[in-house]
Amino acid sequence: MKSLEKFKPKAGCRFPTYSYWWIRQSIRKAIFQNSRIIRLPNVIPHQCCELSVFHMLHLQDNIYAFLKEIKYARRLCIQEGRLPTNEEIAKRVGITVKKLEKLLLYFRDPVSIQEHAWQNVTFQEITADLGVEIPDLVVTKQLMRQHVCDILKTLKPRERKIIQYRFGMHENKQKTLGEIGDIYGVSKERVRQLERRALNKLKEWCLPTQGLKAYQGLLV
Repeated sequence: MKSLEKFKPKAGCRFPTYSYWWIRQSIRKAIFQNSRIIRLPNVIPHQCCELSVFHMLHLQDNIYAFLKEIKYARRLCIQEGRLPTNEEIAKRVGITVKKLEKLLLYFRDPVSIQEHAWQNVTFQEITADLGVEIPDLVVTKQLMRQHVCDILKTLKPRERKIIQYRFGMHENKQKTLGEIGDIYGVSKERVRQLERRALNKLKEWCLPTQGLKAYQGLLV
């Protein structure tokens, strides 16, 4: 369709010759977009490699033909009796090592999670689900919450509230000395004194100030 829309008879080119290049480009584009499990954007080849004029003319932007050149360069090194390095391959195909590594990374074949990592263990069995919290961590947090609750019970009600406000244990939001002072109708300095006295009591129960900060946000 594009060849019909863009064809200009006055340009002096025969329509079959003109349309051939559009058809060829469409086929290559379809192969590039649909030949992989995970589709790669069309700009990937240009982002990966700044092809020379020679490559652009002879490969017609066919990235798979460019990958064949990489495989051919690798095979030549093996035939010469040595394992090819990325530096050698990059030099043979005319791109930088960084661009070569990026290109190979993009076109690396995907691995099924059902494949065996070793013996009878599959990748699915050893791949962590980032959306699920580790059971040990869940238990640890529960114990820490209980620890904090137990220790805070040793304080007087107002002292306990001040510590909870200051460390954001209510609504996960820390309050300033001024805000707490407004709640209790006292000055900021008085709130600071009450906070310091409460922290000193907590230190006696083996919970230093830094330790309490590590626990903040655990009470919900």
